[in-house]
Amino acid sequence: RWQLPALRQTSARLATALRDGTELPPGPAAPDLSDRQLSLQPPVVLDSPPAGHGFGDVLTAPRPAYLPGERVRVTFAGAHPNNDLHRGGTYLEVQRRTGDGWRTVAVDGDWSTTLRWARRGIAASEVTVTWDVPGDAEGTDRIRYHGDAKNALGRVSPFTGTSGEFRVVP
Repeated sequence: RWQLPALRQTSARLATALRDGTELPPGPAAPDLSDRQLSLQPPVVLDSPPAGHGFGDVLTAPRPAYLPGERVRVTFAGAHPNNDLHRGGTYLEVQRRTGDGWRTVAVDGDWSTTLRWARRGIAASEVTVTWDVPGDAEGTDRIRYHGDAKNALGRVSPFTGTSGEFRVVP
């Protein structure tokens, strides 16, 4: 019954502090309930690359050239994404060649990228990364996928796959 008045009171205090440039005490910390969460998803038992491939291998390569507005699609030999959720990191990078190396221009948090994971068989995974090339893009690019594979002993090891280079020409 008192939720709305409490919310209004807290919002008014926050707005006043923002307007006046004053600091408010942080208040009590939220309890850490991570060890009490119920998961209905079965754990990852094992990852193995598709037959004849290693983790991070490119299964479907990008075309040699793209126009702005087109979609780049690369498929990698991957692993289950739940092995490491990459909090504070990324599963993918779109990189552009510069005079002194490579610069990241998009990651998995960008609207222009997607990452799709699919299990193939019992333990093999394919990860498809897409990137919608922006209208102002130009240069030589590549796509990198960062994964983490779990072996039969339960040990998780990181790996990276890198596509071949492709050009974006206006």
